[in-house]
Amino acid sequence: MKKIYLLFVILLSLFTLAACGGEDTGDKIVINFWHMSPIGSASYSGMRSIITDFNESQDTYFVRGTGFSFWDYWDKINIAISSRTAPHIGLSTIDDVASRASAGVLHNISDLMENDTTGKNLIDLDEFRQSQLEFATYQNDLYAMPFSATTRALFYNLDMFTEKGLTVADVPKTWDELRTVAKLFDQTNNSGELTRIGFDPTYGNATYHGWLWQKNLDFFDSNKMPTLNTQGHVDVLNWIMNFNSDYSRAKLTAFGEGNQMLGINPFASQRVAMIVEVDGLYQIMKDAGATFNYGVAPIPIPENGTHVNWGSGFSIEMYNNGKGETAQKEGAYEFVKYLLSKETQIRLAEVNGWIMSHITAMEEFAEDEPIMQALLKEVDFAMDKVYIPYAPSWHGNDWQPYYSQALSGTLTAEQALAAARANYIQKKQNYDAVNP
Repeated sequence: MKKIYLLFVILLSLFTLAACGGEDTGDKIVINFWHMSPIGSASYSGMRSIITDFNESQDTYFVRGTGFSFWDYWDKINIAISSRTAPHIGLSTIDDVASRASAGVLHNISDLMENDTTGKNLIDLDEFRQSQLEFATYQNDLYAMPFSATTRALFYNLDMFTEKGLTVADVPKTWDELRTVAKLFDQTNNSGELTRIGFDPTYGNATYHGWLWQKNLDFFDSNKMPTLNTQGHVDVLNWIMNFNSDYSRAKLTAFGEGNQMLGINPFASQRVAMIVEVDGLYQIMKDAGATFNYGVAPIPIPENGTHVNWGSGFSIEMYNNGKGETAQKEGAYEFVKYLLSKETQIRLAEVNGWIMSHITAMEEFAEDEPIMQALLKEVDFAMDKVYIPYAPSWHGNDWQPYYSQALSGTLTAEQALAAARANYIQKKQNYDAVNP
């Protein structure tokens, strides 16, 4: 009987450990942290090591990390926030921090910083870009902290340039130079199908609003009312539509779909000579073991244009589920400070390949990496999209149908822009009706 009882106790203990992921939290206060390094991902072990080191560095708190894939993460965190079952700490998009702060679901980090007497891992705001801090601010207080940064730049295949007798000095700096140089690289087969293209302003992570910004234009005015109805907007869209007018849209579409079927970035597969892409392409190139020479440069700008690119990033946030968990809030803040420290930001960059928000950390991380150094320069010229309460997806699902119809020739530039503007106006009227 004693043996049966002992076996039962052992099984119960094993079951309990399994339910908790095999974690022995002891008497520590448990802090739940959601991230994007799930089991099986390349970054999982590194993230787990970072969390473990924090847990072993003190005797008060135990951080339990839970990783989700990038696409799964957003559904889960949004549902958790709205149902007030969010983790104590999580990542989110930095451009819309104010929407969550105004809803009362975030803890005030400024208050925590002001009352911090620990003298350990104190947050130095000078190490974070002001543009990101502004997005994390609501009613003059920080309700999140910048965690990572992104930028977009022109990646160019230096080997292709060399084949054409070109050098780094010939990398285009203007829209006119971009088209002239791009045409040197276009190739077709005997059937007239594209096998290589110099550049297309719709490939990669190039966006209509990104090109607009270079012309000092935008989707919305300072009152967050839709514009899109000026000749300048029409001109930019026509420039995009006509960039590769030598080829039919059907051929360009077939070439683009061919890139998708290959399952690898078209620049990494050497099917395009130049492309506008996010900094993450650098990590893709390293992971793919790319053997050709390439470089990174600012995205070419129009005459009298502005050096700017679309750069977003993740925020690190402390969620308030309204349960009065003061001890958990204090522990979450200690872990946030740890994550934002210079040493940990360098480790995070090594683990996930992201550009982290800590300026000095990334400068040190990129000391021996020229491509990363070039990307970091572009982060300083990055701006994020404005958050529009009545059209949060204004740059994506709301705009894409009209953009696609313009590119396919179903609508003219004028028609596409007018239809998109009418849609935003209708969205605003609908929003105002329920949010007086």
